[in-house]
Amino acid sequence: MISSIVSPWSSSWLAKGRHYLFLVSLCTLPLLFAGCGGGSSAGDSDIAPPEEPVEAPPTSTAPGSNNSSGGTTGEVSTPSNATAVAPGDYASLSRCTPIAGSETAEFKVLLANLDNAPYFDEIVTDAIDNQFRALSPFAEQFSRFAFYRIELQDFAALGCKAQEGTAFACDDTKVMQAMDQQCGADDIYGIIKIVVADTGYGASGGEVIYLGSDSSWPDATTALRHLRNIVVHEVGHNFGLADLYETGIDGSGTAVEGWPSELSREWRNLDGPGCSKWCGSYKPASEYTQSASATCPTLTTRDSCTSFNRSETGACTKDADGNYQCCAWSDEAKDDYFASQCTPAWGSEDIGLDCLEGAGCYYGGAYGNNSWRPVKTWSDSIMYGAGHSQAFDSVSVRELDETIRCCGSSDDSTQSCADFRKEYNTFLSQHQPYKQRLGSCGVR
Repeated sequence: MISSIVSPWSSSWLAKGRHYLFLVSLCTLPLLFAGCGGGSSAGDSDIAPPEEPVEAPPTSTAPGSNNSSGGTTGEVSTPSNATAVAPGDYASLSRCTPIAGSETAEFKVLLANLDNAPYFDEIVTDAIDNQFRALSPFAEQFSRFAFYRIELQDFAALGCKAQEGTAFACDDTKVMQAMDQQCGADDIYGIIKIVVADTGYGASGGEVIYLGSDSSWPDATTALRHLRNIVVHEVGHNFGLADLYETGIDGSGTAVEGWPSELSREWRNLDGPGCSKWCGSYKPASEYTQSASATCPTLTTRDSCTSFNRSETGACTKDADGNYQCCAWSDEAKDDYFASQCTPAWGSEDIGLDCLEGAGCYYGGAYGNNSWRPVKTWSDSIMYGAGHSQAFDSVSVRELDETIRCCGSSDDSTQSCADFRKEYNTFLSQHQPYKQRLGSCGVR
């Protein structure tokens, strides 16, 4: 595939619900917009990195979950004769000028100020100077990125709506049409698109990234503290990285499975038991010795499983790092590592051996317990806790670097990039159906 882009509200499990850090959809209608550029240049002012975050990132919802929130309905399809983007073929913007970087850069990032969003200039400057220019591996490959800014108008006309937990979402097609009319994109899907609006704290990734600012915040310092590293976190999804955190524990004790295993484990920073993508071996389940959660696989009934380390109301005990210490029960099947229907609700023990430096293998990822992640806690990675970490974990750095290198390269003579591009195109079409192109990866 990608011969078609799946509507985010189709019945298929591939159709993603909004990632608080995720996606949405498309339709048409007349729109209002302002001219390209304007305002201060993102590189003009010097904004210090924000201090410690004042709150955790908003809760995400897993694709296909019953409580998924999302944007307006609609579908977009790629023509049946769509072909793979050729190495060196990058999207361009003919009527807009970069505020940072070169118009010949492989990856274009278009930031849109919707209805005079509060602290927009500061958010843009922080994203460029304190995220893309400062954080590895974006910093080392900064010259591959160009940044643009435009003004958009009329929240309602663009199909935008407030969303619980994610601040807001718009009709992607309307937003992309407005962007295209201003900037003259030869392929709007090849542009990384970010819209900022005055809707309160939250963000979501996808074909269009939506980021909420808040006019009630007293100053730019507060705004940047709330939004620390969220831009690169969301852009990380475009580059194949999944969220590493959980969205809470089911009070009834039912296992929170988040994304289906066949989806979550395809993302480049999640894996199956043992994390073979970045570890050479792993401890068998018989050696899973974490004091509390090691008990879970030994519990053979739902009642014994769901009552372990829980209060009468179903609240789960946590350790000093905030990791859950109770169990979760699956009525469907035994877990493929623990060989039990009762598993830890969220793992805090590293089972990985001979792993990439700085990485391990921990149970849980993509909002549930069906995947394995490379790091333990919020502070260990921007893909785990954007506002709690000042760096990407080593697995995410490696995967980002490879994606930037191979999707931002015109030289396909190296077999590694040829193989990567083929694999990544399959990932985009089968496991990330809301994003059809990134640099010279994907389809036109």
